[in-house]
Amino acid sequence: MILSALGTRVCNLCENVLIRQVRHAGHNKWSNIKHIKAAKDLQNSKLASQFSHRIRVCVKDHGGDANPETNAKLKKIMAEAASANVPKSSLQAALKNKPDDRSEFQFEVGLPGGISLFVETLCSTRNGAINVLNGVLKKKGGSLETRLKTKFDKKGIIIVEVQDQNLEYLEEMAIEAGAEEVDLNTEEKMAEFTTDVNDFPNVKEFIEGKGFKCVDATISYLPEFPADPSNVERKVAENLKEILEGLDVVMAVHRNY
Repeated sequence: MILSALGTRVCNLCENVLIRQVRHAGHNKWSNIKHIKAAKDLQNSKLASQFSHRIRVCVKDHGGDANPETNAKLKKIMAEAASANVPKSSLQAALKNKPDDRSEFQFEVGLPGGISLFVETLCSTRNGAINVLNGVLKKKGGSLETRLKTKFDKKGIIIVEVQDQNLEYLEEMAIEAGAEEVDLNTEEKMAEFTTDVNDFPNVKEFIEGKGFKCVDATISYLPEFPADPSNVERKVAENLKEILEGLDVVMAVHRNY
């Protein structure tokens, strides 16, 4: 998933866990780690809104059952929200409130270089979301696809700080935790664990139980076949991604590179 043009070691010591060591922050995702905290306030607010909506809809769809112990789907949503550090107060408030008239809609935005942006929105109507997105795309470029064409997989992503732990230690921990993949960036002193979305809460709890500080934990959509755009094309896409993320109707934007 994360490969650096400046040096990568791939270890296939376990057929179920993919291990990579990245020695330089050449990949765009790693180079953006330092900006994670700066964007957390907006991200946390949108995550809280998105999960609160899902909780209210789930309760309504299950006949008003707001008890996670008897509503299995609700329990799963609550666990994912807690693992993504959504405040408990927001979750509790969502259990008491009725669902609003908004729904979740997903779109794909195409850009030069084979770039696709997977956009999650929360809006009262699909056309309403389309109008908002097109208002930006007409000015900044990019085309709204008529259907989802790029294959994205929904995964749990956990980024933690590491000290002197080597790749072999992280591999063993990933296997024990139930993660699918672990990437180690020695320059940034960060490790990223990728999990099945259903295992996300348990893997995060296990890793934190080992004493690691979690920098970021979220549910994300990862491309099955990553694009390889030029630096100029990346910059154009990053600028558009930042603008889209600032829209009220947009909950998250995922990229395929």
